[in-house]
Amino acid sequence: MKTAFFQPDIPTQPNDHKILGNVLPGADALAISEITEQNQNLTVVVTPDTRSAVRLSRVLSELSSQNVCLFPDWETLPYDTFSPHQEIISSRLSALFHLQNAKKGIFLLPISTLMQRLCPPQYLQHNVLLIKKGDRLVIDKIRLQLEAAGYRAVEQVLEHGEYAVRGALLDLFPMGSAMPFRLDFFDDEIDSIRTFDVDTQRTLDEINSINLLPAHEFPTDDKGIEFFRTQFRETFSEIRRDPEHIYQQISKGTLISGIEYWQPLFFAEMATLFDYLPEQTLFVDMENNQTQGERFYQDAKQRYEQRKVDPMRPLLSPEKLWLNVDEVNRRLKSYPRITFKAEKARSSVRQKNLPVAALPEVTIQSLQKEPLGQLRQFIEHFKGNVLFSVETEGRRETLLDLLSALKLKPKQIQSLEQAKNEKFGLLVSSLEQGFIIEQSFPVAIIGEANLLGERVQQRSRDKRKTINPDTLVRNLAELKIGQPVVHLDHGVGRYGGLVTLDTGGIKAEYLLLNYANESKLYVPVTSLHLISRYVGGSDESAPLHKLGNEAWAKSRQKSSGENS
Repeated sequence: MKTAFFQPDIPTQPNDHKILGNVLPGADALAISEITEQNQNLTVVVTPDTRSAVRLSRVLSELSSQNVCLFPDWETLPYDTFSPHQEIISSRLSALFHLQNAKKGIFLLPISTLMQRLCPPQYLQHNVLLIKKGDRLVIDKIRLQLEAAGYRAVEQVLEHGEYAVRGALLDLFPMGSAMPFRLDFFDDEIDSIRTFDVDTQRTLDEINSINLLPAHEFPTDDKGIEFFRTQFRETFSEIRRDPEHIYQQISKGTLISGIEYWQPLFFAEMATLFDYLPEQTLFVDMENNQTQGERFYQDAKQRYEQRKVDPMRPLLSPEKLWLNVDEVNRRLKSYPRITFKAEKARSSVRQKNLPVAALPEVTIQSLQKEPLGQLRQFIEHFKGNVLFSVETEGRRETLLDLLSALKLKPKQIQSLEQAKNEKFGLLVSSLEQGFIIEQSFPVAIIGEANLLGERVQQRSRDKRKTINPDTLVRNLAELKIGQPVVHLDHGVGRYGGLVTLDTGGIKAEYLLLNYANESKLYVPVTSLHLISRYVGGSDESAPLHKLGNEAWAKSRQKSSGENS
């Protein structure tokens, strides 16, 4: 049984709406985790936007013992002329399929996705194909079933919704699956089913069965196309004969890009997420969901007015595709609900406050004489335990090196609960923003964003495809004079300190990097994301590259080739 930091009051009856105030940034994930541990039913968490849903999904996967499922947005703007990525459709179909039998766990989605009308539950129930080892099936028959479900025939399977036939082998990447499968036939019997690697095409593990979900959120077989045609004629008075007209293209079986915005024409009646949920579902939502939902719906209406003039693509009105916020609020009354607010609430039977407090300023001030001065002062005066949270194992080593200046050596722990037993702890987790848990013996959680600042950290995220996040320099305090560092474009040099230069009458701060032949490179502080620590060996054995030399570029190309 997990040790609880909070004792949240869990509503259990329909229309029982409670307010939890003082939910500070970072504390929301811990509060949700503890709510779901006490709740005996499914918990649906509705966030203002996709970014916050993704963040909570990542943190809750570490904090909670419950299954965490993120129901993604299409990641297209209303009435866009391109379709969502197949991986997104795969995740959505898988989430909806498993939601129908979910009794407990955490289901996350942004408010705009909750407003979206969905395929009916019966569509998924009636269009799932179970394939087992030993089944007697003709490959040509499976091919027809796959095409009816919307799967595409390709030469080599690379992404969700594709299949390929090569002799007695059938490769298949089902929607909702993390891996593709290879079916090996012996005559008309499935002799084996194995997963395989998309990049190498090598088979991996053998399994006994797979669930085959449809490739789209709407039917694409002949019956589905004919139903679309009937609905289209009833909805729009004019049917043009131009070959590029949407009606003509769908009639030929061509699924145009952006077809998802005509999804209601494939069904007699659309559903919403509420139609998938068990009766005792608990909702957790955020105070600004209402504003964000209204903004989204208004944007959808504006885009509808701007784009409905295209005679080749007559549009369905917004109410056909989304619920408005009033309708969402009306349906929420059928469920128990907790709303998070950042401000403190007036305590009552219906309103409670989370027992947390904001951290004081502890950001490392790299330009000051004592960069860790604010952190030192906080630790000296704080009467409780302190837990440092870092994103990766590599970042942990960097932080330990920084904290050594304060003669601090926090103990590495494996879970948040262990912070209660350690004066100074260090946890690898996705908790970026810290806070203080106020209890009989308080615990202060300090995240990397608190120590290193938001700006450098956010910029580094954008560069993770080119630099290992473990080696990124996120704060100047991480560097020592003479330390070998790697510039993304110029290779290995030595850090020479921070200098101020006047260029064109504008003073700015630069990192001085020394290279071979006494060459110097001045890197603006704003380009700190281009600098990483050297990890190829000891500092003494690190090379010193020449500026303008092709050796570094060749080394990078060779490394990229080996890793691709």
